Amino acid sequence: MTALSAPTSRRLSPATVLLAGVGLAAGCSTPVVSTLSPAPLACALEVDQTGPMTRFQGQVQAFEALSGSYSLTLVGGGTNIRQGGPFSARSGETVSLGQANLSGTPGRYDANLSITVNGTTYNCALDT
Repeated sequence: MTALSAPTSRRLSPATVLLAGVGLAAGCSTPVVSTLSPAPLACALEVDQTGPMTRFQGQVQAFEALSGSYSLTLVGGGTNIRQGGPFSARSGETVSLGQANLSGTPGRYDANLSITVNGTTYNCALDT
């Protein structure tokens, strides 16, 4: 599972993320060192292409017990999917959040997964 971007417009630098044991954020633009405490979760939007089909599936790994909500958006190729809702996870648990199987290549779609926990929103990395 890849890491997530930090809350708001700040992103964790790769060094900070690795030290926090979370991993490296894919597609992180202009990373900056953050003084924020480590995030209580790691999340990713997993993308798997098999033949003519692409599967998008949200994943969150909880580092502590938590609950919140998620929003999964897939737009492109005549598709406009919006999934979301509440979730909860025990410490150490990985939970699937939303899934869609679509025709075509992953690049055909704009995909976004965000997770909100305790009023903080995390934008999850695309894991291809």
